[in-house]
Amino acid sequence: MNTKLVQRLTAYLEPPANRVPDAAVSFAYLKGQSIGKKIQTGVMTAGGKCTEGAIHIDSRFSVQSITKSFTAAAILRLVASDKLRLDSPLAQWLPDAPHASRITVRQCLQHTSGLPEYGLVPAYHEAVKRGERPWTYAEFLERTHADQLLFEPGQGWQYSNIGYMILRRLLETLCGQSFAETIMGEVCQPLGLRYTSVIRNQPDFQELAPAYSFSVSSDGLPVDVRNRYDPGWVAPGVVASTASDIVRFYERLFDGVLLPPALLDEMRTVVRAATPPTQRFVSPSYGLGLTADLASPYGVMYGHSGGGPGYTSAALHVQPPRGGPVTVVVLSNTENFFEVELMAFALLDALVKWIKELQ
Repeated sequence: MNTKLVQRLTAYLEPPANRVPDAAVSFAYLKGQSIGKKIQTGVMTAGGKCTEGAIHIDSRFSVQSITKSFTAAAILRLVASDKLRLDSPLAQWLPDAPHASRITVRQCLQHTSGLPEYGLVPAYHEAVKRGERPWTYAEFLERTHADQLLFEPGQGWQYSNIGYMILRRLLETLCGQSFAETIMGEVCQPLGLRYTSVIRNQPDFQELAPAYSFSVSSDGLPVDVRNRYDPGWVAPGVVASTASDIVRFYERLFDGVLLPPALLDEMRTVVRAATPPTQRFVSPSYGLGLTADLASPYGVMYGHSGGGPGYTSAALHVQPPRGGPVTVVVLSNTENFFEVELMAFALLDALVKWIKELQ
């Protein structure tokens, strides 16, 4: 990695490092077609130092909402095997789900269901911070008032973890096994993701990289979430992985290893997200478990990001106008969503520039 790029990445790491001395990021990237190409990996701490200490290239992180891409892939695998249909109502399989006769599987996947988002409920964050037991499925529905839709299904857009919690229940119902077993069998094993699995309980957290949170701290000081946070609070389920395995996931997904072409096209069909354009996202959109920007200056871009107590993640997969695809992943052990996203784009800048220079 060249000196200028290290300096750019270090600048983004310094703010969280000022709050958490052990702040670190694990990153991975792949440029060009995956066949015969090696995923490049690294770990960085404040000061631009690469390290093989507590955080190393094989450290596993909670990837937070990147899990939604895994959920969507598993759902589409069931569509491919004729176990469900994207545009059928939830009532066909989950008659007790809220508004089950009006909401389709596709609408849950694409955040167009009208279901609420528990991240906007103050009581949720208060309960997490107090260390209370996670709410049950029924309690999540009740406390978010899921019986009251925000808009008519298909007529708006609102990011909804409740919708993905219901998709998790759908997978468990159709497959007759846990969410963890389904993701392993439908996604991780077919793609050869050796270091990826669903976090089932607090003991699973102990196997992950140490991560530091202010959001669950009672005294204003950063605490290691592995001893403080119950993953049951992530109602849709949450995956743990390495940066290289997440690169491998998106690269092989878009290579068509997991899904037939027609369903991969469905996954990449987007609606405009109700979020404003930014310097980096010209036309913020959402597919099926994928964030997207079809107007990105880098080329058509898909991926996902995630943030929660202690961990932050960003994944970008771009098909430049010329040259092969580029996939970038950055995983962090602190709550620094803004900086992690900027680091991912800094890597993308460098890699896309490198491809152009070869042409």
